[in-house]
Amino acid sequence: MSFRSLSLLCAAGLGLAAVAAPAGAAMTTGTFVERADALRSMGFAAMLSPDFQVLKEEARQARVELKAENARRLAAHKPGIACVPEGESVGIEEMIDSLAALPAADQKRPLRDGYAKVLGRKFPCR
Repeated sequence: MSFRSLSLLCAAGLGLAAVAAPAGAAMTTGTFVERADALRSMGFAAMLSPDFQVLKEEARQARVELKAENARRLAAHKPGIACVPEGESVGIEEMIDSLAALPAADQKRPLRDGYAKVLGRKFPCR
């Protein structure tokens, strides 16, 4: 295969990757769980994986978006998504396990929605 053919093939592959996962597209809950499980199997070496930072940022972004949406809903006197008591949280292991336990339809939704389901069940607004 010539260098030009290889370059075109790589460019086409990159183009397909961009279509399959556009920049800024939210990671699905299922993808997050799959990738997190792969990292968990690596033990402490997972922290050296580039995927560790990617998943950490995805989780952070999901939490930020969810917290903002919850605040907007509460400010509008609508039911909150979740009412996490001050000082309470869900550990990452529990969160991953809870996300993995969601139904298949929820696995296809953005991670933010998976977080909302898990937190809403654990800390419902009353």
